[in-house]
Amino acid sequence: MVRKLLLLLLVIAIPLTAMTGCYDAEEVTEWAYVYSIGMDKGVTDKLRMTVQIPKAQATSAGGQAEGSGVDQKSNIETITIDCPSFYAGVNMLNSFVSKRINYTHTKFLVFSEELAREGIDIYLTAFLRGRQIRRQIYVIVSKGPSSEFLTQNQATLTTSLSRKQQYIMNQSDTTGFYENTTYGDMLNDLKSPYSQPIAVLGSVNYGNNLLPPDGNSEIPFKTVGDYYAGELARSGGSKVEFLGTAVFNGGKMVGELNGDETRVMMMIRDDFKRGFFTIPDPVSPEKAISLDVRKQKPPNIKIKFAEDKVRIDVKIFLEADILAVQSTIDYENKEKLPILENAFKELMKKQVDKTIKKCQDLNADVFEFGNIAAMSFNTVEEFEAYNWLGSFKDTEIHTQVDFSIRRTGTKIKNYENFSTKGKEGEK
Repeated sequence: MVRKLLLLLLVIAIPLTAMTGCYDAEEVTEWAYVYSIGMDKGVTDKLRMTVQIPKAQATSAGGQAEGSGVDQKSNIETITIDCPSFYAGVNMLNSFVSKRINYTHTKFLVFSEELAREGIDIYLTAFLRGRQIRRQIYVIVSKGPSSEFLTQNQATLTTSLSRKQQYIMNQSDTTGFYENTTYGDMLNDLKSPYSQPIAVLGSVNYGNNLLPPDGNSEIPFKTVGDYYAGELARSGGSKVEFLGTAVFNGGKMVGELNGDETRVMMMIRDDFKRGFFTIPDPVSPEKAISLDVRKQKPPNIKIKFAEDKVRIDVKIFLEADILAVQSTIDYENKEKLPILENAFKELMKKQVDKTIKKCQDLNADVFEFGNIAAMSFNTVEEFEAYNWLGSFKDTEIHTQVDFSIRRTGTKIKNYENFSTKGKEGEK
């Protein structure tokens, strides 16, 4: 009898559940999915917010989108509005956008440098309560208005802007020119006493740095990463580029690192994977040598506390393959190979020391030394009372670079060139 009663209740309950389960359901076509969000100082209100939304595409009889891949810029709607806050801005957008704004798939959260230097912690913490804001969003500081940055942020070499955004962030693994920092990473650093927040440095590049030839043969040598975002001498491609790191003290931006300095930061944080380095030839400085540099193993970091003095010892382990030697010097030779290795180690150590000194002057531990320093304390409360972030600038730091060349490319010997004058570059 009890079984029959339970079965009857179950038969009655199932239809009722099915009837009420979709009463508030919404179709995917009813949402306007935001690809990017930009934040600037407002003019008529406190905040100027910019969003990028893909336009709906008409489909042909075969079910394919008409005009797909023809004009990607026309497929993206970029909207800018002044508003008192982010969520108020979302409501204001819904007053003239036919579909409801949804930002669960947002890839870029862009702050202008002007706003970042004033402080963006109020916006980062405000997003924390929102259900649609995901911690995988990449945080970018734009050297210029974020509205202009997003206007120029268009799909290139791909038919999808969202794919382009993901692909360009993945390039951090192959160049090391920027750390693909997410909202979750930045929020964790903002709320912890171990390290300071960082963000990707981005800018619009209109090609004005690509100067016409002037007949000057004395061109200064610059390393691959001796640039900040917006400074590359180039033309064509996307006008938006990412190069360098925005450094924060709490929620305020206090400085920036260029590409080379960002690589050093990533090496110490054990985030660097590989990148191409170009250095002056140690024997013929007017010529260059290109190396494919990789992490050999994680860095060795030791921190010692002695009375009122703190010492940090940092050792970085790198290895490389030779990509190109402009001179005809036989660096494949076992006797000459150490010359190249020592030259790179010396240059790399100078770069490491320079980067650490720069961050100490900014009083910003972006190397995450605090994670290791905390191990010397018994409790979190003791570590917080010590105020590691405040004392970082006075810390004594010693560095060392271990480097070896694993492969010399597809050549086993480099031969001199011949001309009417005989052998060229003979040493």
